[in-house]
Amino acid sequence: MRTYNLKQRVYLFLAGTLIPALIYCFGLTWRVKYVNADSENAGPPLVWAFWHARLLPLIYYYRHRGIVVLVSLSFDGEITARVLHRMGFRTIRGSTTRGAMQSLREIVSELKKDSYVAFTPDGPKGPPEVAQIGASAAARLGNAPLVAVATASSKNWRLKTWDKFIIPKPFAQIEIRQSEPIIPGRRSVEEISEDLQTVLDEVTSLAEESVTKGVSQ
Repeated sequence: MRTYNLKQRVYLFLAGTLIPALIYCFGLTWRVKYVNADSENAGPPLVWAFWHARLLPLIYYYRHRGIVVLVSLSFDGEITARVLHRMGFRTIRGSTTRGAMQSLREIVSELKKDSYVAFTPDGPKGPPEVAQIGASAAARLGNAPLVAVATASSKNWRLKTWDKFIIPKPFAQIEIRQSEPIIPGRRSVEEISEDLQTVLDEVTSLAEESVTKGVSQ
């Protein structure tokens, strides 16, 4: 287990306490529209995939369901893991660069136990909104449908992070849009990943258009 110095431990404690509180406060004010939410009926097992920058509304609206989320082994990943645990998620630690094979085995094991698993296929370091193969490999090996999920908000802040992380402002209109399930079948992981990229781009564009249209009306 990784050890942290005093400053890091204080930071982790504050982040793990304050960030969930802020998510709850903001989430209570958001006005959310769901599109194709019935695609969840494709599982379990089910793999959700969404862009890293757009995950905040999903943390609030899918809280306390025991969903398994892949989180990196970095210090930032430790912050994320502590927030997710407070919000009722379970985590598996690893990424495409560290602990990849072990985390993939754990995820496939969860899928075989009929779990819901969530991925940010462009995490933990990008490039932003470019799908890596992790989510597709998990779906293929776990024989689970893969659903692309997009979020869009009418007003937000964007952080100066690698992915320009999005924080919807209080009282924002938010759309959560899910794709129809992508069935891995016998296709290669690369083919599934290409399909996921196309579908994620599509549902993200549709969510953004819908929110923009709703604000202008």
